[in-house]
Amino acid sequence: SQYVIRATFKELEQVPTAQDAESITNEVLAEFLSASTDRVEVIYTKFINLVSCNPVVQTLLPLDPQGIAESDDEIFRLTTKDSKLTIEKDAAPANEQPALPSDIVFEQSPDQLLNSLLPLYLQNQLLRALQESAASELASRMTAMNNASDNAKELAKTLTLDYNKARQAAITQEILEVVGGACA
Repeated sequence: SQYVIRATFKELEQVPTAQDAESITNEVLAEFLSASTDRVEVIYTKFINLVSCNPVVQTLLPLDPQGIAESDDEIFRLTTKDSKLTIEKDAAPANEQPALPSDIVFEQSPDQLLNSLLPLYLQNQLLRALQESAASELASRMTAMNNASDNAKELAKTLTLDYNKARQAAITQEILEVVGGACA
């Protein structure tokens, strides 16, 4: 196989918690920061409704802008070099969304903001993926149990009908034997 599994997380709760996501986040972030992993993707089942779910592949790292920048903004891409976080600056693609009034000023450097927010972002994304997967699994189980109950009810109806037909045939046979014996 071309992929190496570095860690597995089997003892998760049925309803994922922030602690579950935090333990996974710590492992994933350590792998990425050590430069032994150049890309982190999460594959999970996205819950749509009780009868529908879709598989999803989401890239968590490296971070990539998705149409959120203004035309004169710079994009800071998170990468690793020599086992340390580094930031690459690029020109941003134009944002086609209407401009929002902003009175927020960040006094910290992008490095400081990224170091503070990245673990929280990853934990949030992983927790969401875990919860959507759990919801999808529970919905699939519920649908399967509902189908099994419906099939059991239908089977019970069919068996009751077959039993009643067999009983009626036996009664008819006994009546024919009694009538046949009386005529002889």
